[in-house]
Amino acid sequence: MLMAYNEQQQIFLPYQYSREALQRCRQQMKFYCPQCQQPVQLKIGKYNIPHFAHIATNSCIQLFAEGESKLHLQGKIQLFEWLKNLGHTVKLEPFLRKLSQRPDMLLIKEHKQIAIEFQCSTISHEKWLLRTSGYEKNCIQPLWLFQTPQKQTTQGIQKISISPIMQKVINTTALGLSYLVTYDANTSRFIYWANLLYVHGHTFIGKVQELTIHKQHFPFYEPKTITKEEFHFYWQLYKKYCKQFVYQRLFHSKNGVQDAFLRSSYELGFALTRMPDYVGVPVKNGEAIPMFSIEWQTILHYYCRRLQLAPHELDERNIRLFLSHHHIELTIQAVQAIKNYGMMLAKRDEKDNRFPDIYEQVYAHLFAIDTIY
Repeated sequence: MLMAYNEQQQIFLPYQYSREALQRCRQQMKFYCPQCQQPVQLKIGKYNIPHFAHIATNSCIQLFAEGESKLHLQGKIQLFEWLKNLGHTVKLEPFLRKLSQRPDMLLIKEHKQIAIEFQCSTISHEKWLLRTSGYEKNCIQPLWLFQTPQKQTTQGIQKISISPIMQKVINTTALGLSYLVTYDANTSRFIYWANLLYVHGHTFIGKVQELTIHKQHFPFYEPKTITKEEFHFYWQLYKKYCKQFVYQRLFHSKNGVQDAFLRSSYELGFALTRMPDYVGVPVKNGEAIPMFSIEWQTILHYYCRRLQLAPHELDERNIRLFLSHHHIELTIQAVQAIKNYGMMLAKRDEKDNRFPDIYEQVYAHLFAIDTIY
C-alpha cells in the first residue's frame, strides 16, 4: 500500500520523502493501516518504491493488495500526481466501505465518481466483472487502465493483439470508432490504439500513437479518423491475413468435404487462390461473429444461393437461422453484422455506382461515417 496513517491520524505518503528521511521516520513514528487500524511496517528497499505492508502476525479483513509489483506502485503514483496536477479532486487507494472495494484512485468530477483501476497483472473475467458491477451498482463509473504490453512498443499502423479482458474496455468515439487507451508506467506515456479494425480472435489492425503524461488531459482525447490513404494500408494488411487464413484452411483442414467453408467455396465456384473481392470484407459489429470474415461471408453466400435471395434480402428470421445452424451466438451485434454486410453489397450494386470499388465502400462504412448517414 502507498499510504498509511501516522500517530496523529494524518495520511503519510512515503513516495514524497527521500529514503534518508524515511529511515528517520521509521525510527521515530508508528504507522497504521487506514482500513483495519492495525500497525503496518514501512518498507524502504534500495530498488523498490517505498510502501507499507501488514505485519505478518496481523490480519486485515479487507486486505490491501499485498505484494504489488514495483511497476504497479510506480504507475499509481504517476497517475495520482498527474490527476492532482490537472486540478482534479482525487483520492489514492480509498476504501469504499459500502462496496468493500478499494480502487487504485477515486476521482470526483462534477458530482460524478470515477474509480480508476491501473491493472498491471492478469485478472480473470469473473474478478473484473465483479469489481466493475460493484462500482456500477453504486453509481460509480469504472475506468480500467491497463499497463501497455511490453511488446507493443512501436507506433503507426500495425497488427495488434488485444487480450479478451482488454477487449472489454475498448471505447468508442462520438462517431462510433473503436479505440483503447493503455498506460506505460515505464515511460510515463499513454498509448492510444486507435481506429481498431477487428480481424479475428485477439487480432486487430490499428493505428498506435503515444502521448507523454504531461501532454495528456482528462477525460482522454478522442482519436481522429484515419484517412482513406491510411486505410489503404489497413486494407493491405487485412487482405494479407485473409489470404493466410485461406491457405492454412486449404492445406490443414481435417474435415474435408464436411468443412463448411471449403464446401461453400466449391459449390459457389470460388477459387481459393483468388477469392472475389466482396468476400472477406470487414464490417461493423464483425467481432460478434468469431470467424474470419472471409469464412462466414462465403458460407453466407452459399446459404443465400440455396434460398435464392441476396444477402441484403435476408430477414431477421433467416439471419438467426443461419447463425444458429453454424453455432454462432445469437446476439443483436451478430445479426447486425450480417445486415451491415448486406447493406454494403446492396450499395455496391446500385446503378449510380457511388462506390466504384469495395475498398472505398468499406472505408466509408467503417470510418467515413458522416459521408453515408
